[in-house]
Amino acid sequence: MNILLASSEVFPYSKTGGLADMVGALSKALGADGNNVTVITPLYRGIREKHPKIQPTDLEFSLPLGGLTVDAKAWSLEPAENVEVLFVEQDDFFNRPALYGEGGRDYPDNAARFVFLSKAVAHLARTAVETPEVVHVHDWQVGLVPLLGCRSQTSLLGAN
Repeated sequence: MNILLASSEVFPYSKTGGLADMVGALSKALGADGNNVTVITPLYRGIREKHPKIQPTDLEFSLPLGGLTVDAKAWSLEPAENVEVLFVEQDDFFNRPALYGEGGRDYPDNAARFVFLSKAVAHLARTAVETPEVVHVHDWQVGLVPLLGCRSQTSLLGAN
């Protein structure tokens, strides 16, 4: 079975709490059961340096976000059998000192950051991975993925 997991954090790459632990463990368990698992998550600051086996891909894309067009590219790592992690690189959104905010305050553009992540997940699911039979989204940061659609060519991906 082709399974897509989408999460704003995945252990051991990024972590603020139990979400990262669960997604990291779930992906490996599903892969060990013989499923083809793709995990999509942001490429936060420091991940490439801490995990030098992450490689750039030829996946570059531009997506609408409000009145803007936002460019991104994907990086890849295969941490376990049948598991690939695709990291979304978009420095304006994800190359920051922390995942969600600093000094006890959320980043003011978190909504835009994670709407973009949801759009990136839907785009990559339709163009870069084997068509997922199961799409499992984790927490509000990727909550729009089911609405945007991962299988249909007539999704709301272009909607602002």
